[in-house]
Amino acid sequence: MLKSATIPLLLVFLAMVGCQTTGMDSAAYTRARFFLESVSSEGYGAAVALPVSGIHIPLQGQAIVSEYDYLAVDVVDVDLGRCLVFTLKPAAAREFYQISVGNQGKRLVLIVNGEPLGVRLIDGPIADGRIFVFLEVSDSNLMELARKLKETNFDIQKKLKR
Repeated sequence: MLKSATIPLLLVFLAMVGCQTTGMDSAAYTRARFFLESVSSEGYGAAVALPVSGIHIPLQGQAIVSEYDYLAVDVVDVDLGRCLVFTLKPAAAREFYQISVGNQGKRLVLIVNGEPLGVRLIDGPIADGRIFVFLEVSDSNLMELARKLKETNFDIQKKLKR
């Protein structure tokens, strides 16, 4: 009798353990972070060069948007071509709006896993919580990067809901 009761309990235990899987290992994340251009030669964190254009941009030391701040990332076609759009969480969107108001004329640099891939001029307040950025990568690499960013974002959102 003990054996017949043990098997269902074991199955329930295994099912519960299986439901607690953590998904991706955080070391496998594709991390997208936005850094603000530094206009001062003193106090900047690093200077980066974009891979194709070779543009050098000094950056402030801390990211202003990280992989934990956006809800979604998508590839979109706009008048100037194909780009990524990051949709920020409401709190991050409010904070980013304030940053965009106070930093018009500066550039926003997208760094993915430590590599600068795109830049966007802050030409006005960004109130809708969406950051459009053109990347210096091919369209096929853009699609693959978007897929990896979505996987990372999905895993982060899943872990944050626990």
